[in-house]
Amino acid sequence: MALFGQLSKPVKQLPLIDVSNPDIVMELLEELAITVSTSQWIKENEPYHPEAADIHDQAKDVYEDLLGIFQGRVKDKRINKKVHWAGDPLREHLARHEGEGEDDVIVRALGRFLEAFLEHARAPQQGKEPISRKEYYAFMSGWAHYFAGLAPDETPPVDKSEEE
Repeated sequence: MALFGQLSKPVKQLPLIDVSNPDIVMELLEELAITVSTSQWIKENEPYHPEAADIHDQAKDVYEDLLGIFQGRVKDKRINKKVHWAGDPLREHLARHEGEGEDDVIVRALGRFLEAFLEHARAPQQGKEPISRKEYYAFMSGWAHYFAGLAPDETPPVDKSEEE
């Protein structure tokens, strides 16, 4: 499994993977976003980079690991077995917002997440204003809460203090 930086030995005990916990889901989504955006950047800007193949393989592994966890297909000692959120319960939750489609609703939702993340990541290269730290956190938090089943969609939560 490539998730949670398993390319190097962790210096601390890693938490159990619990896809109903938005903090854990945010870490998983961040790892996915970073590896996929790095792979995309290499494809577009340095396709002959000496480590390109390894970078692309890592992005593929992280995507497949997270997809497998969300789909409930991965049996790993790092997954909290007391939580039964993955698989069909997650599919039912996502289907309320994602609608009908040809492929698995989890694949579609992850695809929308990556597309939106890559749009933010490419903004500076396209001469657009980069996303602020606060906007980044709201974006990631919205998606984490959505995948964790705590929000009806990926819309970032609203800070009540800013509404007043």
